[in-house]
Parts: sequence; structure tokens; C-alpha cells
Amino acid sequence: MKKITLLVTLFTFTNLLQAQEYSTDNVVIKQGNQIFNVYDTDQTITLQPETFSIQYLNKPYQEKKNLFYAARALVTDHKIDIELEGQSLEEIPYFEPGTGFAIENNLKENYPMLSDEGHQYLYYVSNKDKRVENIGKSGEWDIYEWTLGGIYQYDAEMDWRGYDSDEVNILFIVDRNLNGIIEQGEHHNLQIIFKQ
Repeated sequence: MKKITLLVTLFTFTNLLQAQEYSTDNVVIKQGNQIFNVYDTDQTITLQPETFSIQYLNKPYQEKKNLFYAARALVTDHKIDIELEGQSLEEIPYFEPGTGFAIENNLKENYPMLSDEGHQYLYYVSNKDKRVENIGKSGEWDIYEWTLGGIYQYDAEMDWRGYDSDEVNILFIVDRNLNGIIEQGEHHNLQIIFKQ
């Protein structure tokens, strides 16, 4: 009986350690059973070269009300060292107007462009008009999930196993109050290292 109690306690403790924590100050990286709650502005995470996702809190994109809630992500093969906090989105070369990539008809949304020149614009309007999935609610916020199966490079979709680098860097921004200024908790510089 003591062994069963010990096993149940260990199982419960392990599940609590692996639980997602959603707040407006973090993003959650998921791959299989692994969950990483990312609160730091700069974070390095080691993953298998397989599909993973980024989950975050935001509100739906509401064009009729001029409430353009969306996340933005710059995806590169090297780390971008730039001070973001307090900066206007329009003054940052990667996020200024006109640098967002459109998704072409043949390009899947979970294979973002690998580029230093522009960003992915991640929004959710409805089940028919979206670049991310709405997977639930946390208080007044919706929980969105951006799944990354690989990248778009050399004019082709490339799964992570076929990717020719052992890292991908994602500069991830969510301007939740829509003031155009990047504030604490609204940006994460994620370095994903793929273990081979």
C-alpha cells in the first residue's frame, strides 16, 4: 500500500511540475510530453528536431472594431540581439509596417519563413480565418497555439529533421494592450537548440 501511495504522489508531483502556466508574462513551449513555461525575455530550450508549438494568451483579431490583436514572430537561424523593451514596433526593422509575410496558397501556416527581413503575423479571427489555433480560455484571455512543423527555406517546406542547422531563433512579440510599444512580458527571444 505504501508503494502505491508513493507512486501516486510521485505521479501527481510530476504532473504538477509539467503543468502549463498561462499568464500575460509568459509563453508555453510544448513538444510531446515536454512543457516549458517561458518567463524570461531570453530563453534557450533544447528540443528534438520534431514538431513543437508555442502557446500564448491574447484576444481575437477584430477588424470591424479596429482591435488588431496578433502576435508577431521573427524566425531566423541565428540569435538576434536587440533591445526591445520600450521600443515602438514601427521602429524595429523586422516588425515595421510592410515587413509581415503573407501566407501563400501552397504554403502551410506551420512552416514559417526563415528570414532576417520580416516577420510572421499570427492572428485568429475565426476557424476559417486564422494562422493559429484557439485552444481554450484563461480568464478574460484566449489561449492560442502556433504549431511549427519546420520552416520554409530555399523555396521549400522543410521539416525540422531536414533543417540544415541545429538551432532556430524566434523573436516572439504579443502587443496585448495594442499601444504599439513593446513592454515587459510582451516579448520573448527564444533560442531552440535541436539535439541530434
